[in-house]
Amino acid sequence: MELTAPDFHHLYVVREGRGFIETGAERLPVRENNIVYVPAHTTHRPVDDQESPLTLVILCFYESVFGDCNSALEGLQLFRRSFPALVPFKVGDNYTRLEVRNRLKALFVEQTRHSEGSRPVALAQLIELLVFLARTYEEHRGLSPADAGAAAFAGSLQHLNENFYRPVKIEELADLANMSYRTYTEQFKRRKGKTVTQYLAERRVDYAKRLLLETDDITFAAAESGFGDLTYFYRVFKKLTGVTPKQFINERRHRPPRAEAAPLAG
Repeated sequence: MELTAPDFHHLYVVREGRGFIETGAERLPVRENNIVYVPAHTTHRPVDDQESPLTLVILCFYESVFGDCNSALEGLQLFRRSFPALVPFKVGDNYTRLEVRNRLKALFVEQTRHSEGSRPVALAQLIELLVFLARTYEEHRGLSPADAGAAAFAGSLQHLNENFYRPVKIEELADLANMSYRTYTEQFKRRKGKTVTQYLAERRVDYAKRLLLETDDITFAAAESGFGDLTYFYRVFKKLTGVTPKQFINERRHRPPRAEAAPLAG
């Protein structure tokens, strides 16, 4: 491939092999499970390592597809602000690898349909992917390079945080972190200071409290936050908050508004 400076953005996902992203000024080494963002109008080309050629998934998109929709542009701006350009991001966990692969596949499938509504659906999927990558990069940026299991554990925790409202098995989380059941539960307790069950219960109760205040529907809040059994929901809610769901609703509804401090006279 020749060095070119196309007027659209590139997102390179390295599936296999080794090589470089050559910009004319430098050669960025890339390898399996790297993701590289190349902004529009950047002179570059991918170059294979002859001993292990690259297998790439390449997503290209024009900035104009976001139009003047503030929400769409916000997603793009978040990505460009958080995910560095021309810096290979090593995906070190199974969860992120699977999410990126599945999101790209869904986007490409939607593009091939050429049916009514495909363009807005594809745009929504693109925005979701960019926001996911931005959030993932921010979460992984603070991980210690000396902690070999940090990225894998972070991926499993991200999966838990995004799916707490459905049944989540510890075996599933351990598989994502490439750990045995026992090792994962020990790691979780050490890193988070609580068990998986305790952490999950707290996330579900926090979400349930929001739903209770919005709907006043205890059964709905229990089911939507991941509690399949209403009796169990009552027991866990009371244990973590000190009140029943009904008491929580009544206390919040009848709580007097906070007094505002009067402005000082000039």
